[in-house]
Amino acid sequence: MASPYAETPAQTFPRLATASIAAHTADQLLLAMLPLLLAVSKATPREISLVVAAQAGAWLLVSLPVGAYADRVARVRIMTLGALAIIVGAGTIATLLWFGAPALAGLAIATFLISAGVVMTVLPVFALMPAAVGTSQLARANATIEFGRAAAAIVAPSLAAALVAREAPVVAAGLAAVAGGLVWSATRGLPPDQPASVKPTPMLQAIKDGATFVAREPILRAIALCALFWNAAFFALTAVFVPYGLTTLGLTPAQVGWAWSIYGIGLILGALAAPLLIRALPTWVMFIFGPISAFVGVAAMVWLAPRYGMPALMAGFFSLGFGPMTWLVLQTSVRQILTPPALLGRVAATITTTIYGIRPIGALLAGAVATAYSLPTAMAMSAILFAASALAIMLSPAARLRHMPTAPSAA
Repeated sequence: MASPYAETPAQTFPRLATASIAAHTADQLLLAMLPLLLAVSKATPREISLVVAAQAGAWLLVSLPVGAYADRVARVRIMTLGALAIIVGAGTIATLLWFGAPALAGLAIATFLISAGVVMTVLPVFALMPAAVGTSQLARANATIEFGRAAAAIVAPSLAAALVAREAPVVAAGLAAVAGGLVWSATRGLPPDQPASVKPTPMLQAIKDGATFVAREPILRAIALCALFWNAAFFALTAVFVPYGLTTLGLTPAQVGWAWSIYGIGLILGALAAPLLIRALPTWVMFIFGPISAFVGVAAMVWLAPRYGMPALMAGFFSLGFGPMTWLVLQTSVRQILTPPALLGRVAATITTTIYGIRPIGALLAGAVATAYSLPTAMAMSAILFAASALAIMLSPAARLRHMPTAPSAA
């Protein structure tokens, strides 16, 4: 695919990657810091959940309209507005913290604004990538971005905890504002782009067009179904693993932390290995490897860890991180290739909304199963959902692809 940019990809891609990684860093830093701060301040679980819901709600409510706008106006302009939203939101939180005990509603609104700014950054980046780097370099470019996001997700919780422990949460908010400044700087350095679609389609119809394309394109439909089951399974696991580890497995809190850290190592190594594996192996192998490795990892936690302890648990978490990360890089690249340029924003928004809509359902379902039956049963349910995500790919045309696609789908 020819690039519309006057700059070379070597100049453009670092700016796109910096904007995406910095936006996610701001989001992850405040998502880790605010619940800790509120817990230390004796906030109730309901109050803490309000702030967390504001972050998730932005992804759920803002993605579809942002995706539609990203296909009808200049995407760089949307990224600039996203950077401003992150800076204003983080600056508001820093100001509230500086002047004393902040109002919960103020924190929630600012958190929503920050996460909306992240959506306004990462969806246009997804849509700009094919033209910026070319089809042949998409896997490497996406792996670089996912590596940065994984590193941010690993570092942010420990950094936030250290700052809260030192009674310096305002520094965390300030760092999030600095990350927003990096988004602004990277975005301002991008050359102007033209709208991918100039047809004045009504907003609801534009959103429907993106969802319809995903539903009709067999590989994209399989990717969406796999992601839906996977995210339901992962958030079910997240909801019950800590009590499962502490009670059923008899772990200490430190051991639970070590197990999750192995998941992070798997993510990092998966991002590094993804371009090499995608180039060396048939595409169908990579498509089924990630979901199957997730199922195998959680199966080890459920059925092997009670007998073999930490070695089985850590192997399970590594498998849960490594394989799905390689799959994430692959499916992101395939989505960018198969989607016509005029639909890139809406297709990304459709799948993002699906993912964020199913996450709380997975967590609530796991909690209900654990309450009605037992923690091991809830963990087994998570494993079954991971198996369903693997089947969604294995029964689709994606499991028969020998090579990466090279052109947008005609669906």
